[in-house]
Amino acid sequence: MANIFRKPRAGAGRLGLYLLIFAGSALALNAWIFSGPAIMWSRSLDNPPWAPPGAVIGIVWMIQFTLLSLSAFLVDRLGDPTRKDPARLAVTAWWLVCLAWPVAYFGFQSIAGGVYLTIAALILGVPALLLTWRTAKPAALVLLPLQAWLIFALVLIVTVWRMNP
Repeated sequence: MANIFRKPRAGAGRLGLYLLIFAGSALALNAWIFSGPAIMWSRSLDNPPWAPPGAVIGIVWMIQFTLLSLSAFLVDRLGDPTRKDPARLAVTAWWLVCLAWPVAYFGFQSIAGGVYLTIAALILGVPALLLTWRTAKPAALVLLPLQAWLIFALVLIVTVWRMNP
């Protein structure tokens, strides 16, 4: 007899929901950044010659938020049922900190806020990676590019901060 209380594995609908929320927020932020005064302020700052163009950074963040979506889905789909909630919470918290970055940097025009939130995201990435690894290894593996990008982003934002006292 089938167990009617057993939850089914997450399917395509769950992935779609995560993509809508995580990647959709990145798309909305990119639209806000590139269509308003935020981009003008950013372009007025001195940047190092090795800094990627703003459009490239926007595309990279779209990819990163998509990977966060995929990670949350993999936690739901493949994860150990007893460990899913902490891993999902960690991924969501990491997403929220990453989501706050453009608000601080572009919205409040605060380079320092960008530095602090990048540090917070890097620190939060460690438990998020550990919790997703314990829950579903593929979910952690798709998050590694985000942690690597945050290391690059920290070097970039600290350099921009120093160039724009």
